[in-house]
Amino acid sequence: MASRPMGMGGPVGGVSTPIIPGAGPIGVAAPVITAGGAAVTAGGVGIGAGAKKGSSLSGLQEIEETYNKRLDADVAQLMESFGDIIKVASITYNESSVSKDKYKLAQESYQIQGRATNIVSSAESLLAMVTELKQTLLLNDANTLAQLSTRRQAELSDRKTAVKQRVLGLKEEMDRTIWELEQACYGSSPTLQS
Repeated sequence: MASRPMGMGGPVGGVSTPIIPGAGPIGVAAPVITAGGAAVTAGGVGIGAGAKKGSSLSGLQEIEETYNKRLDADVAQLMESFGDIIKVASITYNESSVSKDKYKLAQESYQIQGRATNIVSSAESLLAMVTELKQTLLLNDANTLAQLSTRRQAELSDRKTAVKQRVLGLKEEMDRTIWELEQACYGSSPTLQS
């Protein structure tokens, strides 16, 4: 998919929609931050690849700035669309005309549908951003992943110790039972002394 320059996109319901870099349709993968601080998207394109620790922070700040810009643009579009719907839907009484003609109503209806489409698009973009942020947090939270791994190792170690103890207990019980059976079968029987 070719990327478009930042500016105004095609009309949606007769209304121009802004194009926001990095704000794609639902399903566009969020940048994944690697251990070196480089951000890699689903296409494999790195942002700040080969970055050192000093520039790692700036890479993260760039990603944060991108998300902030997307958030601001989506919220602004939501507010603008809601405001335009209210303006278009308002009823004005002029001295000359009390009711609107069919052409004016159809035109307003079309404008409202276009703005409603913008609202849905912005809401979907915000939901996609939330999903991307959750995914990024889950995939890149090294501390949590390390804690989960350590906890899992400790849990498995405890289970291993419990199983070993149980096996040793069963072994001792079997040894005792075998000794008792040997004593019963092969042990000396009481002899009568004359």
